[in-house]
Amino acid sequence: MKKITMILFLTFAGFTGFAQRTADEVLKMNSKIEDLMQNPITGVIVVKEGNVVKGINPETKAEAWSFDADKAVGEGTTLEALSKLDTDNLFASKRILKNIDGTPYIEALVNYKTVLINTLDGKVVYNSANYKYTVFNSQFLYGENQYLVKGAENGKVIASLIDLNTGNVLWKTEQGDAKSAFASMFTFKANFSNEAEVSANTIYSLYMGRLSAIDRNTGALKWVGELEYTKVFPTQNDKNLVVINSKGLISFKQYLNVLDAETGKPIWEDAIKTKYIVYLEDWGDKILVAHNSGFNFYNLKDGSKVWKKDARGDGLKKVISIDGDYLYVAENEMMLIDKDGQKKWKSFIEISDDKEDAINYLGKVDDKVLYLTATYGNMVDYKTGKKLWRGNLKFNAKRPLLNVFDEENNQFLVYNDEELFKFNTTVKDKPDPFAKVNIKKEKELNSIELFSWGVALSGPTEVMGVSKEGKVLYHRIYTQPGDGGRAWGQALATAGSIGLGVSAGYNAAVGSEWRMVYIDPATGQETGSSVIKKQNDKQLNRAAKQAAGSAALADVSKRFSQRFDAMRQSRDFSYIFAKDEATQKKVLVKVRKDDGTELDKILFENMRPIYEVDFATQSVYYIFENELRIFNNKI
Repeated sequence: MKKITMILFLTFAGFTGFAQRTADEVLKMNSKIEDLMQNPITGVIVVKEGNVVKGINPETKAEAWSFDADKAVGEGTTLEALSKLDTDNLFASKRILKNIDGTPYIEALVNYKTVLINTLDGKVVYNSANYKYTVFNSQFLYGENQYLVKGAENGKVIASLIDLNTGNVLWKTEQGDAKSAFASMFTFKANFSNEAEVSANTIYSLYMGRLSAIDRNTGALKWVGELEYTKVFPTQNDKNLVVINSKGLISFKQYLNVLDAETGKPIWEDAIKTKYIVYLEDWGDKILVAHNSGFNFYNLKDGSKVWKKDARGDGLKKVISIDGDYLYVAENEMMLIDKDGQKKWKSFIEISDDKEDAINYLGKVDDKVLYLTATYGNMVDYKTGKKLWRGNLKFNAKRPLLNVFDEENNQFLVYNDEELFKFNTTVKDKPDPFAKVNIKKEKELNSIELFSWGVALSGPTEVMGVSKEGKVLYHRIYTQPGDGGRAWGQALATAGSIGLGVSAGYNAAVGSEWRMVYIDPATGQETGSSVIKKQNDKQLNRAAKQAAGSAALADVSKRFSQRFDAMRQSRDFSYIFAKDEATQKKVLVKVRKDDGTELDKILFENMRPIYEVDFATQSVYYIFENELRIFNNKI
């Protein structure tokens, strides 16, 4: 304990003596900057100030292009503001700027119009002001460089396909009558999905639950579904659609059925009715459906069961396909079955204290199954189902549980309740901790990163390095601006992670993603997958607190960082928003995780900073009122 205290003393002394600095460059705009975003493909920094969207070259820091919305879009009207209102806007603010993942395009909302800009050259490839309809949903179609737009015009829902190479409208199709956003407010929110699924020749378009099939090449309306659906997914045989409908607000139910892709008519006489769906596999002529009370294969043609009975699974929450078998968790127990639905283990294995506990990791390692939940950790022989250790390693469910895999030594390093453990398939009994550490704000830890010398643990105000022998190599602690950060520090504890690759568990299956996994019937191997329901942040809230790994953070951050991220991380660096103890000013501190060295300290002036870190150049872009302040990488 004395050793750790000395480290803390050195840390504070080093921090207060480190000089803060102002911006290397300042670009002044004509009005207040409202939003800032970097496109990861081109690296261009995009800002919106007033009614102008500008692109900043990341190398020269000079303006690369500019788009004047007033001239090209026109001023927004009060009617447009009301018509633009959708259910998401009622509960969370929208970013004015939004990247289209994996493309050079950025979508901007200006004057209640939607524009799509190629950040490489500033070319506007789509401008909704050129059309009569009001846009409520837009979607980039990968592979074809096309943009699917849905909106309302003269009381009708329309879908339009834009060729982004030429800017030409390929077609515009009426789908049916538009629903009032205000009237729809009182229907169940799960039915608000407006996303489309695309097959080779058909676009399956949803609007407020109403499903339409549109010919992708001509825009001809093939059919409109009779029922409302939450989500649709084309099967790999191109003959069927798996549809899911969520109903009820107090009594939550989900229904799964199969439609004829040519007519939109249900082909199963009875839909699968359940509390929630966990996992789906498409085998061409049959689908595996795992849900709350069990799972089975169902024939696509008639919905009949392939197995005589469902695999038992009251409270089913997770299913993993491994080597042709299925490992699944029902409430707080797991079981392994083969492709015919037969048990491979004699009995279920308890993996946690509470059926609501998060599953942080579940998978096969060598010939063992490793599980890490909020309360237990252990290994099980894959063939026999017997636990490797006599008793479970017990975790504190109220503390973060973080883990990282060490490939060189073929082991997991696991952190919980100020202790670090090594999980190895050769260990005959549960391990003792190889390190005991003193974390000041342990509940706010959100990442663990592996280095050759050990691991770095980090959170919004703290970074610690621990060797593989258990020695604390460094420990940096900071204080947030304001009242100790308690007013909004908890939000930041789970808001600022950028793809750290830390495995994390989710809580109830109702909050997790439905995945349709494609299986090659000839080989039984997975050929691809698609997420068919986005995770529900509220359902995952408890799991994120229990297991603040970056996988959970990626979803939780959507809730907390609508307008700012006060902590940013990469694998190698932490950027921590802190109070300078010497000057009491607000600063952004850059800490290298490899050795705990402070590399930079940047002066910020507001409590909720909006900024971007260019991880390619290590430059920081920060907006303050009408200024874009640029801090170049300090070597």
